[in-house]
Amino acid sequence: MAKTRRETRGEKIPRGLWIRVLLYGLVGHLFAAFLIFLFTVGE
Repeated sequence: MAKTRRETRGEKIPRGLWIRVLLYGLVGHLFAAFLIFLFTVGE
């Protein structure tokens, strides 16, 4: 039996949370890359 849209909505992750997770991941990787860059230039 197919689920209705309301039943599947409770199982989905909210769109705003996905955007936040992607942004934090991207910013975290950029910050880590910047730190690695500083350490390699400082050698």
